[in-house]
Amino acid sequence: MARSLGEAINLANSTVERRLDFVQCQYVLFGEGLAREGVAPHVLDLLRFRQFRRTMFVAVVRGRAADSFKENKPVLESSVTRYIEGLQRLKTFTGMVPVVQLHRFARAMDTDSEDAFTSVLAINQAVKAQDRSKASQKPGASQGGGKESESPDEKARSEQQLQNPSVNFEAGGMQRVGGNPEEFPGAAVFRGDRLVEILDGQEGRMLLALRGELAHAFLTFRVPQGRFTVEVQQHEGGPAMSYNLAGGRPVWRIAPEFDVDLVSAVGNFDTRSHQGLSQLRQWAEQEFNRQAERLVAKLQRDGSDALGLGLYARKDFLTDAEWQNYRWPERYPQFSIQVQSRFVIRRVGNLLTSKRI
Repeated sequence: MARSLGEAINLANSTVERRLDFVQCQYVLFGEGLAREGVAPHVLDLLRFRQFRRTMFVAVVRGRAADSFKENKPVLESSVTRYIEGLQRLKTFTGMVPVVQLHRFARAMDTDSEDAFTSVLAINQAVKAQDRSKASQKPGASQGGGKESESPDEKARSEQQLQNPSVNFEAGGMQRVGGNPEEFPGAAVFRGDRLVEILDGQEGRMLLALRGELAHAFLTFRVPQGRFTVEVQQHEGGPAMSYNLAGGRPVWRIAPEFDVDLVSAVGNFDTRSHQGLSQLRQWAEQEFNRQAERLVAKLQRDGSDALGLGLYARKDFLTDAEWQNYRWPERYPQFSIQVQSRFVIRRVGNLLTSKRI
């Protein structure tokens, strides 16, 4: 515990036989409680102190930040540096982890044209309990040719997951077995310098899509005929924006575009005809628009412009005084924001139609 960043470094240097230097620091974590109180004083300290570079990454930890360091057990990487580099690439692979650097995070907090967001980390208590049970298992307790027997708690969790097959995209709540107890899907959304909302992996991916930053993702949609999964790549340049700032309740339309490959289709789907592909495209667009507008409503309720719409609106004002008089943070929650996505199906995979096997 310390009263300032410099004092914390000084106290740490008093207990280690080396001089601590943070020039190579790549990640800074804020606990959820501290983030909800406000992180502006601590971000200013990081920006002012020469040892911390603006290229390092920022994240919010559900619970205490110290628990993230203590419980983090990477599976594939023994190097902390390579582990962090792997986390940075996840934004490109899955779209569920919005990796944000300190400079961008501080810039968003310093302007009234957008609000900041960053990635979120959490400890999965179920996976943590599994690791503890395996560690406490005595040698020779395995049965049946070396296969370890499940504990009663593990069996109960497995049965519960089978009975409740719903997918959980929330950091710390994903249904899985083994691996690193730390999870990182989703986004932490700020208003000013205070955390106001923690989004799950799907919502975080939708946030990036509406900002035009979703490079690649797999999306699954449920329809009356079954379910299908598509692989999407967003067009460069960001979604098209159309808006009218006049009137009592201004209307804003966001139109993201995606190139789509059909990955899987479970149900009665006809992908051989133009009509069948058109039906799939319409279903995907309707479900995407519904999820996106639900996310927008949540952000407007919190008063957070994490979508960065103010960056577009500000261009319509000639002077900064006119923009300040418009009072964007107060008007933004009153907007009627609509999403009109466009999916273009390029490929349907190696099967032209669903087969009954």
